[in-house]
Amino acid sequence: MSKRNQYEQTRTNIIILTYNKLEYTQTCIESIRRYTERGTYQIIIVDNCSTDGTREWLADQTDILTIFNEENVGFPKGCNQGIELTSSGDILLLNNDVLVTENWLALLQECLHSSPDIGAVGPTHNGEVSVNYNTADELWDFARSYNSNDSSKWEKRLKLIGFAMLIKRNVVEDIGLLDERFSPGNCEDTDYSFRIIQNGKKIIFCNNVFIHHYGSVSFGEMKETYTVLLEENRKKFVDKWGFHSYLDSATRHDLISLIDDRDHSEQFSVLDVGCGCGATLLQLRNLYPEAKLYGVERNPQAAAIAAEIANVTTADVEKLLYYPEQYFDYIFLGSVLEELMNPLETLIKLRKYLKIDGQIIASISNVMHYNVIHSLLDGNWTYSNTGPLSHNNLRFFTLSESVKLFNSSGFKSIQYFPVTRKVINEMEEWVNNIARATSVLEKEQMLATHYLFKVNNSSEYLFERRLIEISNGIDNEENLSYILEGMENNEINITILVSAISNMKVDKQGLFNYLARAFYRHGLFDDIIPLLNASLEIDNTHQLTLFNFAYILHQVGADQEALTFLNMMNEKDSESELLLASINSNLNISRV
Repeated sequence: MSKRNQYEQTRTNIIILTYNKLEYTQTCIESIRRYTERGTYQIIIVDNCSTDGTREWLADQTDILTIFNEENVGFPKGCNQGIELTSSGDILLLNNDVLVTENWLALLQECLHSSPDIGAVGPTHNGEVSVNYNTADELWDFARSYNSNDSSKWEKRLKLIGFAMLIKRNVVEDIGLLDERFSPGNCEDTDYSFRIIQNGKKIIFCNNVFIHHYGSVSFGEMKETYTVLLEENRKKFVDKWGFHSYLDSATRHDLISLIDDRDHSEQFSVLDVGCGCGATLLQLRNLYPEAKLYGVERNPQAAAIAAEIANVTTADVEKLLYYPEQYFDYIFLGSVLEELMNPLETLIKLRKYLKIDGQIIASISNVMHYNVIHSLLDGNWTYSNTGPLSHNNLRFFTLSESVKLFNSSGFKSIQYFPVTRKVINEMEEWVNNIARATSVLEKEQMLATHYLFKVNNSSEYLFERRLIEISNGIDNEENLSYILEGMENNEINITILVSAISNMKVDKQGLFNYLARAFYRHGLFDDIIPLLNASLEIDNTHQLTLFNFAYILHQVGADQEALTFLNMMNEKDSESELLLASINSNLNISRV
């Protein structure tokens, strides 16, 4: 018996909740009757104490099973009442503000039962794809041409939205009913999606099935109530799961869009730092099935979900990581750098895992956004869940400071793209006045909520980055070996080296002296004096440079010259006094 015949033997239970809005319910039911094969479904409606004639209309419908509640029990409990009324067949949770279309249920069922690993599926809708219809007839025509038996349009997802969610019967039996702590509604569908994944099943978004969703009919007239309820339920979700229902499960399509044009079957490697539950990694898997995907996430609960998708490590990116050097083609940093204690050191460390000509793809919030400036001028610095003043942010960046951060990490090839929002009308004149009043602020920078960065690990600047790492005390021996090898192979000469250090924003004199001592130990004697001279050109009283000049001259027997440099030191420590004694001893012997 085929899988299709197996699931056609039992009817799909379509569970719809109603609370007033009779006209939406009627058109929804009409579309189901019109575009769903008779005998393949059973409509179950749970009415949450409607007062607009909905109950009377439902009572007259002979093909609908109805539960009439005497109070509004909310979405999760109402759905559970409908599920408990069933004993066989899959469960389809459907909002009453939906219009279904031709072949919708058959196509969803085709996907759901295409593999035993699939636990739930959902269709696309007018909020996901661009549509061009204005009337019901145009909608039906659009859907007729859109809906297709095309499995290449199936995508794995982390979660589905409960407005249209088809769930296998055995999954419901395994994981239970919707969690009623989220009543009257919001986050229960995300919670159920993660429970399905925890049960070892996949969630599929069917981009080959289109339905129309009006959206938020139940809460549409109570926007303030909806906002408060959403925040309350997100807190409940965090209490249950340990991570945020939206922020940790959002797909960063903006970062993915900055990947170079690549063939669908091409192999390349990506590290997503702060990957959350792995939504971005999952979308990368959909687009590039052969890609090698890795993630780092410090929240263990979120990392456990992401580990079902890719090779994910539970770790703090600012601490030790264990990856092969020059391994990744891309490293994603989606709103991560702002949350770090030391973003500069982390970038320098991450760079060694990046292939030559690999890319950092990042987003960084813009603290120069006009909302922040306006609030600051009013004496406020109020934190929020997202944006430049996120509760999680430890560092704050403007465009200029972001570019400096990448430059200081040794990156030179930097592209950036502002992400802006339209100024609200009452603020537009204020923004224009501020932009005119100062030469520092540019209006575009005031409109950008954040910037996307595409930063290339160009081989042209590799040795400069090694010098920066030495200056920052990172992997000194490894980086020194690279510099020494370049000098010995004539890939780097002393003129290039001195020029490069002179143009860097590092402790130039400290770096000149470190290299001078290292060159002495490795026998590169001809290159030592130019380094020390370059240091004295910056400051001819620099104590370490004077000492090193004296020390090296003493080692080659030039004690009189060594004494000259030593006498130029304003203060002598114990090491300098010992050197002075040794020089004077040699000079006294030579006079005798």
